[in-house]
Parts: sequence; C-alpha cells; structure tokens
Amino acid sequence: MTKMIEIQHLKKNYGEKKVLSDINLSVSQGEVVTIIGPSGSGKSTLLRCINLLEVPSGGKVLIDGTAVRYKTNKSNLLTIRTRFQLSELRSQVGMVFQHFNLWTHRTVLQNIIDAPMMVQKKSYSEAVAIAESLLKKVGLFDKKNEMPYHLSGGQQQRIAIARALAMQPKVILFDEATSALDPETVGDVLKVMTDLAHEGMTMVVVTHEMQFARQVSDRVLFMENGVIQAEGTPDELFRNHSNKRIAEFIHHFQAD
Repeated sequence: MTKMIEIQHLKKNYGEKKVLSDINLSVSQGEVVTIIGPSGSGKSTLLRCINLLEVPSGGKVLIDGTAVRYKTNKSNLLTIRTRFQLSELRSQVGMVFQHFNLWTHRTVLQNIIDAPMMVQKKSYSEAVAIAESLLKKVGLFDKKNEMPYHLSGGQQQRIAIARALAMQPKVILFDEATSALDPETVGDVLKVMTDLAHEGMTMVVVTHEMQFARQVSDRVLFMENGVIQAEGTPDELFRNHSNKRIAEFIHHFQAD
C-alpha cells in the first residue's frame, strides 16, 4: 500500500528544549492514525512539522514518496522562495486547526473558494461548484453567504473542514479539531470526520476524543515527552493495560 506520509528521524528543538526526539512514522493511503497523549507531549508540533508550519531541527518528511524540501535563513526561518513553493505542499496536505482560522471579513463561500482560485488557478465558477458541493457535504449549504462570526464554533469548524477539502488534498491533518467547541457541537464535527474516514481519506488526528480514537482509527499512537511511546490498533492500546501510564491516561479521558 502506498505510503502517503513517511517521517524519518524527525527532531524539533526550541533552543535547548527538545520537543520531538527521533520520530519515525509512516501513514498509508486511506489510513486513519490518531495521536493521543498529555498536553505538551509534542503532538501538535509533529503535525505542524509535516507541512512546515514549524521548521524541523532534523530528519525528513516525505509526502506521497516525495521529500519535502526547504531552505532556511540565518534565523532558521523559511526563506521567501521556500514559503512560495510550499503552496504546492499545502494543497496536498490539508490542515484543520483548533481555532478554525477562518477569515472573519470574508463570507463562508469566500473562505472556501479563495485558495483553489489562488493556488490551483481554478475559475470562479469551478471553485464555487466545489465549495457548494462541500458545504452540502458538511450540512451547511444554507450558510454560504453568512459571515463566520455569525456561526457557532461547531459550524465554523465544519466550514474549516470544507475549506481544507476544497484543495482536494491527499492527506488531512486535524489538530485538536474539537477541543475549543461547546460539547453540544462536538458530535457534528466528529461525524464529518468519521464520514471522511469511511470514504477513505488519509487522516492524522491529534485528539482527546477517546471514543473517536477507539472507533474510527486504524492505528493509535501514544506520545509523551516528544517520543512515540507506544502504537497499535485501538484494541491493542485501549485493552492492553500492561502499560500503566497509558492506562491511566485513557482512563482519565474516558472518565470525563
């Protein structure tokens, strides 16, 4: 099976602080990999290194067999040329953030059509057709002319998912996509994510939603202190209590 993401010996340091230590991971096409672990364990940083929102301190990332290449300046920031070239990578690797990151001064429809038109050079009519189809998919077609601040958090997050899908990515990364939501709206977002998984979308999901991790994932990783401490099928991680630390962590969130 095609390896859609391959991470080799990935490291990330902030000065003397090690955030990620020698991460090795591959994600196959159509696979759903969920990453769990305590806050500060490096989960979100790992996702952000995949699409270079964070610059790795070492190692390699490959997307669909092609290495992600980049250059940094003396301040270890991405060069302007690299930032320009990254638009192609980010069209292949969508990302859904904890806090939506929608343009508040643009309508729902405009939020979705901008990137396909600017990056993929789609016509306005093509971009609108894609956006309207996706809005129907996430159950928010009737909101297309609304401003994001008129919508609930759960609705905004579903718009953010539609925006990521509009680029027709090979992979979508979800970084705590439900953690900022009211409990009543979490289920709507998780349903959209579950539907995507069943449709075969390759997904890497950082979450504290243990039920989602257990029911939807093909594999679950447990991270702590910048290291993948354990991985396996949901049954292997959730039913095997030989690792006391993992058992305590899972029990804490299931108890909530």
